[in-house]
Amino acid sequence: MILVICLLFVWFSILIFAFLPNKLSIITNVLLYMLLAVVDINKLTILSDTLEVFQLSRKVPEFLSMILHRDFTFSITLLTFANVYLTTWKRSTKAGITLYTFSYLFCTGQFLRFNGALTYERWNIFYECLLIISLMIIAYWFGRLLIHLQQKEKSL
Repeated sequence: MILVICLLFVWFSILIFAFLPNKLSIITNVLLYMLLAVVDINKLTILSDTLEVFQLSRKVPEFLSMILHRDFTFSITLLTFANVYLTTWKRSTKAGITLYTFSYLFCTGQFLRFNGALTYERWNIFYECLLIISLMIIAYWFGRLLIHLQQKEKSL
């Protein structure tokens, strides 16, 4: 059941991204997605294997749910955040996408925790919130950097 619900989370994340009215260029989106995926994979590996602050489940459905969350839900939601935040000028839209991204990532992460996909060892909700906020900042700065590099390339 957890795997099916995580597939729905992935589908919802892709759907939201697909129907954005304004997006960054395809090249920027592909590079940003790859950067966010690398950061997220390394974050999960360092926190779970090296620092052992939480433990991933060894059960197949829970483990696959965690992989789906890591590879798709988390990265695509951060990609959606960067696209909306970097292509709009309205503060209310920026505040809305910030609240949506934070709450969606927090809720999907807690859903995985409550259903046994990961277990907190030396980790808590406060650290989870700080991690989501820091990854949102990273997504924003990587997006700005890629936009700057693309504009610099066009001017050459």
